[in-house]
Amino acid sequence: MIVSHVKANLSPLTFSCQPLSPDERDYASYYSIHADALHNEVSHELGYIDCPCYRIACHYYGLPSPKGTFFLFHGYYDHVGLFRHVLTFLLNRGYSVLAYDLPGHGLSSGALASIPDFSAYRDVLETILKASEGRLPRPWHAYGQSTGCAIITEMLLSCCETQKPLPFQRVVLSAPLVRPYLWKLGRLQLYASRWAISALPRKFTNNSCDQAFLAFAKQDPLAPRLLPVEWVNAMDRWIRRVEQAAHRIPLTPLIVQGTHDKTVDARHNIAILSRLYQQPEVLYLKGARHHLPNEIPSTRQEYMTWLGHWL
Repeated sequence: MIVSHVKANLSPLTFSCQPLSPDERDYASYYSIHADALHNEVSHELGYIDCPCYRIACHYYGLPSPKGTFFLFHGYYDHVGLFRHVLTFLLNRGYSVLAYDLPGHGLSSGALASIPDFSAYRDVLETILKASEGRLPRPWHAYGQSTGCAIITEMLLSCCETQKPLPFQRVVLSAPLVRPYLWKLGRLQLYASRWAISALPRKFTNNSCDQAFLAFAKQDPLAPRLLPVEWVNAMDRWIRRVEQAAHRIPLTPLIVQGTHDKTVDARHNIAILSRLYQQPEVLYLKGARHHLPNEIPSTRQEYMTWLGHWL
């Protein structure tokens, strides 16, 4: 499988579930995100949507009679190919799904694993929502993992600030990012080195208890191998923005958080989100780490059963 060839030959997304090309089928099969692996009634289309400064690779999974649509937002260093368990869960609950690779990730364009400012994530999402109007069944909901949660929060906060209606009715935040783990130390290191280097080597951490997933992630041909300082600077600015935000988002999110997460500062982050949102419902997963969409089966079953009750 040559992912660069798949990326270079994407067609515009039509939302009509056009069949995948042979190369696209090979790509989807490699990550087990093709329709046959997820749900026996789903149709899968892979294509792009042109957004400001980026060409965004999108996956549309359409059901014949869906309850609505979930927009799926992956985390930093991730891409849609790593989210087969969440895709299966949402489809089995009766929702169509629109999932896309963030700028600089997966099959999307952009500087690898970087962003000039988190507002660019919001601009991309706004364009995708506009393109989805009249094409994706409502109501619309959102499911985010880590940085994906930051994008959801940024979008909803911006809507409150500009007095626009919220695009989502229900929101699921999985291991949400506000601050990374040990961020006070990390921020000092950032300020000490930000003018001297442009990127650091990526450190693959044990962010899941599933050893098979950790091994797969290290060999993933779409896995970035660097940590751009530009992205960390953008995150630093966003942390300050969200922690100082005065508006309250009139929505109650479902938050799922592992107790052994060493990627984000869970205690601090949930306190901030409890101030930003209206009475979040929180499920703590004992022993779970950060990458909850790819945790061990018993952990996934626990939080998916809980989410299924609420959805």
